[in-house]
Amino acid sequence: MKKLLTLIIVFTALFANAQTPGENINVTHYGIHINEIDFASHTLQAQTTVSLTATSAVNSINLELKSLTVTDVSSTDVNVSGFAQNGDVLTINLASALAAGSTADFTVTYGGNTFNESWGGIMWTTGYVCNMGVGFESLPHNLGKCWFPCVDNFTDKASYDIYVTVPNELTATCGGNLESIIDNGDGTKTAHYNVPQEVATYHVSFAVGDYVEWTDTYNGIERDIPITVYVKPSQIGNVPGTFVHVKDIASFFENCFGPYPFNRIGYVITSVGCMEHIDNIGITSGVLTGNTSQEEYVAHEMSHMWFGNKVTCATAEDMWLNEGFAQFCGLFYRSAIYGEADFRQAMNTKINNITNWCATESHWIPLNNVPQSMTYDSDAVYNRGAVVVNTLMNYLGRETFLAAMREHLNTYSFSAASSEQLRDDLTAATGIDMSGFFDTYVFTAGMPHYGVGILSVTPNGNQFDVMVRMTYQHVGSSHIGLNNRIPVTFIDNQGQKQTVMVGWDGEQADQTVSLDINPAFAFADYDNDYLDAKIDKNLTATASATLSQTRHTIKVNSVTDSVMLRSEAHLVGPDGNPGIPALTISPSHYWNVMRLDFGQADVTATFDFSATNGADGDIIHSENDSAVLLYRANPLDTWHTIPYAQQGTWKLGRFTVSDMQSGQYTIGAIDKTQLGVSEIMPEVEKILVSPNPATDFLRIKLSSKYDNHTIMIINSRGQSVAAAKLSDDELTLPVSDYPSGVYYINLLDKKKNVIYTEKFVKK
Repeated sequence: MKKLLTLIIVFTALFANAQTPGENINVTHYGIHINEIDFASHTLQAQTTVSLTATSAVNSINLELKSLTVTDVSSTDVNVSGFAQNGDVLTINLASALAAGSTADFTVTYGGNTFNESWGGIMWTTGYVCNMGVGFESLPHNLGKCWFPCVDNFTDKASYDIYVTVPNELTATCGGNLESIIDNGDGTKTAHYNVPQEVATYHVSFAVGDYVEWTDTYNGIERDIPITVYVKPSQIGNVPGTFVHVKDIASFFENCFGPYPFNRIGYVITSVGCMEHIDNIGITSGVLTGNTSQEEYVAHEMSHMWFGNKVTCATAEDMWLNEGFAQFCGLFYRSAIYGEADFRQAMNTKINNITNWCATESHWIPLNNVPQSMTYDSDAVYNRGAVVVNTLMNYLGRETFLAAMREHLNTYSFSAASSEQLRDDLTAATGIDMSGFFDTYVFTAGMPHYGVGILSVTPNGNQFDVMVRMTYQHVGSSHIGLNNRIPVTFIDNQGQKQTVMVGWDGEQADQTVSLDINPAFAFADYDNDYLDAKIDKNLTATASATLSQTRHTIKVNSVTDSVMLRSEAHLVGPDGNPGIPALTISPSHYWNVMRLDFGQADVTATFDFSATNGADGDIIHSENDSAVLLYRANPLDTWHTIPYAQQGTWKLGRFTVSDMQSGQYTIGAIDKTQLGVSEIMPEVEKILVSPNPATDFLRIKLSSKYDNHTIMIINSRGQSVAAAKLSDDELTLPVSDYPSGVYYINLLDKKKNVIYTEKFVKK
């Protein structure tokens, strides 16, 4: 029992004194000497001096070193009693404690076979070697430890001197300023680079091989900055065409985010991929096309000098702060070089792709808390992060966003920051409470959905006071958005547009805005600048054309002048209940369409349903569930059936509407065991309207007589402007007092269900 107690005391003491790498110390500088490189055996022989300050009294120092074997540790400042390697941890034991606040240098001699994985570590090819500062497979990802002993994480930062000895016929290029190249007189030379900025271990680099250098100078906003590109001799001819816009990109980023923060704009060819090492960005041969087809990578990696290198994400789980911003910049630069429309088109494609990605249940994870296995996932982090950054810019307004980001980058210059710190910085810089935005887009899984409907339009002098109802839903979470801000675009019957930023809290709110136009339609995020749960498509047709949407098409068969079309595929269920027994409305999608005719147009539309691919499997479960197409003229109207042709089976089919009207469409399913389809879908002959367009009167004729039925005239905002009982199969209505525009004639049965709709135009 006494021996057991002794063991417990010993192990307790050991664990009490155990320190993680970097604990109780602050490394301020690394002096890295790569003294020998063996391309045949893939080995390095090196020595690194680590300069540090003790933040608490310590008896041992823990650093990280992977794969390489330490042969000696010494110090001129303290007495080293020994060292040990346990996996990736190098422990340096001290004969006496190093007091808090004391400084010391430790020189570690080491060498051996280097570590690499499929992407990351020390990468060897014939005659070439370089480091990649992170690994996609390694957890944690940081791989500075593959070539020098260090505190290897995102937050510990230091300055560097790097010395690389190579044969005279080879070139060594590293991050930092080239201080000297010394001829050693033995067929080798030593290149010395100095990194004066404090950066994380994964930011520094070396690359060695038969390189040739291409140089230029960028006249920056504060200083002249050297440009260097190191490539293989056979590639030098492709450099000018590939980097033709490198100065323009640098100028754009400086004007957006502040002065270039490092020593030179440098790139070097690597064997495996692109990596944002300071002054020495790794790029693959595939980028060197001799043209601008891969220019996005040139811009993406350069933008890391601000996002990731000047300010680094505090944890791997917050990698969107590095890669999301860089992926955004890899498109944003196009606005300066190729025009705003080019940038918007490229971003629009990315937004639609990520909207579809976010709609999948397996992808419902917060942006800021991704598991480390997904740190470098292209959609979860890179592309979703880019889309959220674009949303953030439009939420704040571009100039406000850029000014606030410059302040944030300066506040955390050469340090690390979290999502919470970015949120608080943006709030302080803009005066806008950003907690709602970050809760919705960063800290909550899924994505938001914004809806809008016009409640009323009241003339007010030369303007119109428009009351709108704003709604909020969230895909993948029960989250309710606060501080919601969304641009709402209003369109009148002449196609004129006006956009107003509307803000509200919660699931629903009514807001009044003043407009210069009399709106017929309202759309949230018309220009698709936000990540929200809808896919937008627009088309203005002057001849036959087709607009293809998610499970929906609009076909312009003929047009005398032009027709303006918009289709939104919403990835949430619509609000409102048709009140039809035994009918279930889709909880997961609906379409919102606009048709604005100039002249005469023949427009048909198709809407697809499927129980097999998951689109409508939530309401169509068996052959007893009969799919139906539902329609309403606007979000405040009641869902009802309209005439259509149907093809397919109960599992998979298509509805075709011969004369598509503006409004919203969705899929419903009727349980035939409870209620027959014919009970809610009576056969109706076509309503004949003349003249159309109408000026003074409108003649409505039905092919059959309907007792106790009603005709209702609805304007383009879904408001009832007239109603009349049918006592015969023909009715004449005066319309001379109607404002010009598009109107809909609804035929209601005796239970007030809409059973047919026809359109007419008032001149």
